[in-house]
Amino acid sequence: MLIKEAEKINYYIKTFLGDKKGIAINIGSSTAEFTDILQPYIRNLVLKPLSKHFKILNLDIKNQQGVDLVADFTTPEGQRAISNLNGNLYLISNLLEHIPDYEVGIKSITQLLKKDNFLILSGPKSFPYHPDPIDNMFRPNLKQLRDFFEQDFEIIDLQIVRSGTVFSSSVLMQNPKSTGKAIKSKGSLLKLITNPAFIIRMIKNVFYPASAFCMLAIKK
Repeated sequence: MLIKEAEKINYYIKTFLGDKKGIAINIGSSTAEFTDILQPYIRNLVLKPLSKHFKILNLDIKNQQGVDLVADFTTPEGQRAISNLNGNLYLISNLLEHIPDYEVGIKSITQLLKKDNFLILSGPKSFPYHPDPIDNMFRPNLKQLRDFFEQDFEIIDLQIVRSGTVFSSSVLMQNPKSTGKAIKSKGSLLKLITNPAFIIRMIKNVFYPASAFCMLAIKK
């Protein structure tokens, strides 16, 4: 998640959801290490503000610390398990590009949400290939997103947020303390800077424009 993307989601929470309460299902939440160390602005800008109004349940296919429910939201079993949580709001960020078929993911979202459920959806518009465990390169424009969702959702807001380059928008350029923690979690600095693949990727990221789509919608 880009920092500008997190700021836009923070805006959605404060502007449109401040008087709402209930259960928020964070699908594709990743781990506590990811939200607290690698990208701590997710915790500060998204999860903490959201937790003031909603009980957050984190869902992922990874059975690791910070995940409340291990499930695949595209399977019948996963859909049943998530439905039983009776969510009022669904946060799905940077997930559709990491599943085999993004159209199956979109169909699963539409099937999962009930009438009047809120959806916060975001993901990359311009961002390099980043497998976790795959990257299907889903990088939609606004028209494509409207075509996918407006039949079943009332779209409250849909925007592309731009965030400089991949390098300038990363935590490496934003928070020295968090940068140190992130490097420590990945191994030593020497190990990173002597890795040719890491160096090549970082050089490319200096020039690669970074942007994300952000959408707030309500199920019809």
